[in-house]
Amino acid sequence: MNRIVLTVAGSDPSGGAGIQQDMRVFTCLGLYSCAAITAITVQNTKGVKRVCPVEGKLLQEQVEAVLEDIDVGGIKVGMLATKENVESLATAFYEKREAWIVADPVMRSKNGAVLLDDAAWHSYEANLLPRIDILTPNLQEASVISSMDIGSIEEMEKAARIIYQKMGRKRISLNDYGVYLKGGHLEDPDKSVDIFYFDNKAIYLVGNRIDNIHTHGTGCALSSALCGYLSMGKPPEVAARLAKEFVSKAIEAGFQLGKGIGPVNPLAFLKFQNRLY
Repeated sequence: MNRIVLTVAGSDPSGGAGIQQDMRVFTCLGLYSCAAITAITVQNTKGVKRVCPVEGKLLQEQVEAVLEDIDVGGIKVGMLATKENVESLATAFYEKREAWIVADPVMRSKNGAVLLDDAAWHSYEANLLPRIDILTPNLQEASVISSMDIGSIEEMEKAARIIYQKMGRKRISLNDYGVYLKGGHLEDPDKSVDIFYFDNKAIYLVGNRIDNIHTHGTGCALSSALCGYLSMGKPPEVAARLAKEFVSKAIEAGFQLGKGIGPVNPLAFLKFQNRLY
């Protein structure tokens, strides 16, 4: 068990996503969080207005400074924004590390702003994906990565398997690996089904659909919770189930902030903390 984690992501001044949400999740899990910033965003609850990426070399130096000094049990990767940042982070991860690396391939914001273009994704797939242990795409991202339309649970499983196979082609990390495909955008009035494709098999994670429009930061919270549980020594399937439960509670407690889509609220999970350890 290692209670120190690192998040590599962008800064959200409204606090609902990115570095701010990641660190909040880790704190709720009783973990200490280091942080390397990939970009400064200008955004609020109504959407992303501007993204200012940091210089790739600066991102690399941030990550290397942490890793050369601090033993971390998990690394969560969020928005990278540029091809340069993707390649710089891959360089920072060059040496094999025992820490779990969980990545959320952030490509678009909720209001459609491009956060990772095609050239950056191609570099991501070639240079960073082989170092990632668990990828956590949503349906839109999984559709791009798998090159297929996804409109059903069966197609979700097929896409997850394709992505899993892509991750295995040029493996560098020696950890086990998998895909956590988030199905929250699938049209089902009652159920929310995610698929955790791990060890070459699909595990269905089923929960009740929560009637709450305040879902800003859902993807950040899920990948951070999953990374956190893995760093605490939970087996991957257990970590995936706990992460879904964590995020379900956070969505249920999402609240109005500002005039747009409010954030999920991981603080709601604190009352369950006594059974997390």
